[in-house]
Amino acid sequence: MNGRKRWAILELYCGESGKIGFYNSQELGLARALREKEIETTIVYPVKGLKRAELQEVESGITILRQPCRTVGIHAFYDLQFLLDRKIDVVHLDSDNQMYAPAVMRFCGKHGITFYNYVGTIYSDTENRWKRKVMDLISARNIRYFKKYGVAAKTEAVRQVLEKRGLSCVPVIPVGLDTSQIKKAGENKKELCEKLGIPYDKKRLLFVGRMENYKRPLAALKLLENLDAGYVLIMIGNGSLRGEVEAEIRKMGLEQRVFYRRQIPNIEMYRYYSAADYYINFNTHEIFGMSILEAMYQECTVVARRAPGPEEMIENGCTGFLCDSDEEMRDCIIQRKSDKIGERARQRVESVFTWSRSAEKLIDYAAKRGNVS
Repeated sequence: MNGRKRWAILELYCGESGKIGFYNSQELGLARALREKEIETTIVYPVKGLKRAELQEVESGITILRQPCRTVGIHAFYDLQFLLDRKIDVVHLDSDNQMYAPAVMRFCGKHGITFYNYVGTIYSDTENRWKRKVMDLISARNIRYFKKYGVAAKTEAVRQVLEKRGLSCVPVIPVGLDTSQIKKAGENKKELCEKLGIPYDKKRLLFVGRMENYKRPLAALKLLENLDAGYVLIMIGNGSLRGEVEAEIRKMGLEQRVFYRRQIPNIEMYRYYSAADYYINFNTHEIFGMSILEAMYQECTVVARRAPGPEEMIENGCTGFLCDSDEEMRDCIIQRKSDKIGERARQRVESVFTWSRSAEKLIDYAAKRGNVS
């Protein structure tokens, strides 16, 4: 025991999480900010098929625990004994609409562990009617627990949904950017383009995200097709639609205008954001969007479809652009009027959306949930 408080950040979603180095992890960013407050953090990722738990100290005071789990779809269930073994004082629970969340709350309550719920979504956006009905039932149950134990929302949109369901005094504590780990390009755009192998004499659009339907990568190709030859598209990401995306690039005859990278180490991503003229986001259900924050921080103009995340971060026409349709995104790119968007976007990230600021709010919120001050 060293006298420091010990927190655990619990992920209940079983998916593409816990991969260090290729994604600006929200959990790791928060853990670094907590470390500045003399708090040690264990980040817990459920891993299907894992035989035994794996501990990895990724940085001083920050440990990742990959925990064996059972799953129902994307919902993970795992043994919580490690909370007692590691003498955890506070649990940061990413509850959302996860099936296991109430059980975690009951476990913490039974063993006197302070916890709080932190949510970025309440309802499922699946197009499958039956899955949506099941998820709505899970969400309704979770909301009953939120009413009993309290909850903090990542966005104003989520707060409003919770308010409509009868919850009051829900604080909005946004996800932050870990600016301590993000470089700022020293080269000018021309030098960056030469290093990255992309044309400087074209307007450069940037799409970053998994090649999955919900991210709508094919819409990015359609946008490029509807712009003249003075525009090129940089695409970064992998996923189940990769083959379809690559085939569509050939079918559209865009081989010379699309620069596709399956994976870029996170430490190198700043170069792409800095080199791009526009960052485009087509996800109409975007919960938050760390890539949007990164683009804003690198003064890349964001053009996004309206969704809870972009609406939380972007002041339309001032620090980026929010659009009601793909066609409006195209028009916005063609008719861009302000050259100060990027500068103002960076200032907004630094003043509102950093983990350092959000960690202070989460610590204060946790203190109200129990004796953790």
